[in-house]
Amino acid sequence: MLRIVNLGRTGLYVVMRGGALTNIGERSHWASADEARRCAQAESTLVSDFITRTTP
Repeated sequence: MLRIVNLGRTGLYVVMRGGALTNIGERSHWASADEARRCAQAESTLVSDFITRTTP
């Protein structure tokens, strides 16, 4: 299962699997959590409902 992480300082979203950054469709970051979720769902990958936010 993938976890979406909001990088507080940059405002970008990344996806992690088992504690490691993961690319989806050759992308490593997204402008919104919804965009990251849509990309993961397009590849039939499970995504956690929770979003982790890092502090700036």
